[in-house]
Amino acid sequence: MRHTLLLLVTAPLSAQTVAPVRYDVSVPVPAARLFHVRAEFPARGKDTLYLSLPAWSPGNYEIQNYARYVRHFAAQAAGQPLFWDRADKDTWRVTTGKSDRVSVEFDYLADTIDLSMARIIGDFGQFLGTNLFLYEEGQLDRAAEVRFTLPVGWQVTTPLRGSGAGPYAAATYHELADAQTFVGKYSLDSLQVDGRWIRIAVWPADAYPAPVQRTMRADLEKIARTENALFGGPPYEHYTVFFNVIREPVNFGGGLEHAASQFDILPQGAFADALGNFGDFMVPLMSHEYFHLFNVKRIRPVEMWPYDYHAEQYTPLLWWSEGVTDYYADLTNIRSGLWTAERFLENTAQDMQQVETAPEPWSEEDGSVATWIHEVFVNSSQLYYPKGAVTGMLLDVAIRDATDNRRSLDDVTRALYTRFYQRHKGFTTADLLGLLREFGMPDVDGFYQRYINGREPLPYESVFPKAAVAVARQTVSNPFLGVNAQPGEGGKLVVQGVVPGSSAEAAGLEPGDVLLKVGEIETRPDQDWGVTFRERYRGKEGAPLAISVTRGGQARTLSTQVRERTAVSFTLAPAASPSAKQTKIWRGLTTGSTGS
Repeated sequence: MRHTLLLLVTAPLSAQTVAPVRYDVSVPVPAARLFHVRAEFPARGKDTLYLSLPAWSPGNYEIQNYARYVRHFAAQAAGQPLFWDRADKDTWRVTTGKSDRVSVEFDYLADTIDLSMARIIGDFGQFLGTNLFLYEEGQLDRAAEVRFTLPVGWQVTTPLRGSGAGPYAAATYHELADAQTFVGKYSLDSLQVDGRWIRIAVWPADAYPAPVQRTMRADLEKIARTENALFGGPPYEHYTVFFNVIREPVNFGGGLEHAASQFDILPQGAFADALGNFGDFMVPLMSHEYFHLFNVKRIRPVEMWPYDYHAEQYTPLLWWSEGVTDYYADLTNIRSGLWTAERFLENTAQDMQQVETAPEPWSEEDGSVATWIHEVFVNSSQLYYPKGAVTGMLLDVAIRDATDNRRSLDDVTRALYTRFYQRHKGFTTADLLGLLREFGMPDVDGFYQRYINGREPLPYESVFPKAAVAVARQTVSNPFLGVNAQPGEGGKLVVQGVVPGSSAEAAGLEPGDVLLKVGEIETRPDQDWGVTFRERYRGKEGAPLAISVTRGGQARTLSTQVRERTAVSFTLAPAASPSAKQTKIWRGLTTGSTGS
């Protein structure tokens, strides 16, 4: 089968005649949690090879330096050891001894629960290509083959072309680096949508009983059909949804997109129950990651074309790549029937509330760039998701209103796909603004300068009513405890972090404290005690507040005061008496239609 990646380019004839890099991946002792990798590189005519592991994975905008997990590195040719040393943080310099082919091997520690990390646990393992596959500097267009040597009974699921133990083929290193892979024992299912196969790989296998299978297959089919239709069909030969269902304490959940797959991690409670009912985050997560097939993996900012695996690639456009993807995930859910109109509006209101409760004004472009540094205070590097989603809806409504619903943001998105991805290039902010202008967005430059590059409050109240959506804004004050506590051993809540400026910080609460009681409220993991706390202490700013914890096995009572923080909440609802035009715009938005 053939994979299409937007960053593929035609290799010169000389490159096409070079033998592929050959990789062998094995798991000699699963309990050691080590992948063993052997890679053989063409070396004819070279005195030295510069071999690197990526420092990050595309889509996960964080420097993770995968080379730090490497141990027992060695190089040889014709059975003889070769000299090697380190050239930089993620590059090995290997002398060739004038050999035609050089092989290197190493062990890779795989013990981390993360969307772009490798892990081996029991009879299961997973990795992303960026973790294990070295590349030769300047040779990213070289083809590759991968073979596996695994314990008896282990299977392989990967987007690469091949089967069984291999060989699996990749046309370029970019394709190889993008290959999320499961090995071992797990559940494997499949369905066909629009003439293409979608595989579903779930670990552990017992997390995918028949009721969950029915829900997964039905919902995935609706998501794929709806999003494929926007672009005229699926862009892959086959697609894989990889899922880790975590049954140990984990304080995150999410997904990472790939050119022919997505990898999702969720705790069991957020995944599905025994009756097959999905957690609230499941459908939005899968819709978001599937839409990344088009927006991010193919439609891509010019700053990330091609990928540089050594360093950060800053772009001001992640508000579009991630935030507008969130908007289209929401549209997918209502257009496919997975969400009601009420759920869609409720989700949009939640996005608005996240944006408005940021402690200081920030621009979407700044947030896009700052994602690499994980800001401690404003954290705009995460808020570009909800702000970008709401901005997408504002742009969509404005275009539909200005063109009497003849044009929409769908036209802009499709044009990015056909004029940039399909012409093998990335897009700039100027390109995006030009398309918005072409398809009827009024005052494009003013909107950009005020709300995307600038920091003015988004114009919800003046735009959303044009789509028959009434906006109600409320300002309320709530107690600001400011503690993140997660269930630990023994069913107790363990403090993970404390928010600056909060009552918890003033009390001296520390990560690792076992939280027992806040004021008069017992903090039990099986109850939503936070709601009870806010209701009990709302309007009591300045009142004494005792927090009971155990620290190092010793009971302690910490003293502080109730602090309050002003928050904005929104309610979105269908307009009471919409005009014919407003109704037409709402119908167009939620069905993907234009015209009357």
